[in-house]
Amino acid sequence: MRKNEMIKDRLEEWVQKKGFLNPRFTITELCKIIGINRTYLSNYINHTYGLNFNLWINHLRIEEAKLLMAQPPKRNLSEIAEHIGFTDLAHFSKQFKLQEGVSPSEWRKNM
Repeated sequence: MRKNEMIKDRLEEWVQKKGFLNPRFTITELCKIIGINRTYLSNYINHTYGLNFNLWINHLRIEEAKLLMAQPPKRNLSEIAEHIGFTDLAHFSKQFKLQEGVSPSEWRKNM
């Protein structure tokens, strides 16, 4: 198996297990899980997703938030932000708006 395929498979498995929900997760920890050096993993994420590690993690978290906001019961945004790994609602809202162009509450209203 080529190195990139191995990284792809291990990243997909990690994403399926929702490892990105851990609020204090670092690229160093992901490197240990995957068994690859930091530079190689960072370059892979940048090249594959067009995002740096932190933006990629935020993207995964926002996608998870959208799933949670779309299903009952209707949870409050602070609870969702905490569940998906953001330390506070303000940071979650800012990252959500950067990615989606609207605030989480607007997004939920327009859904």
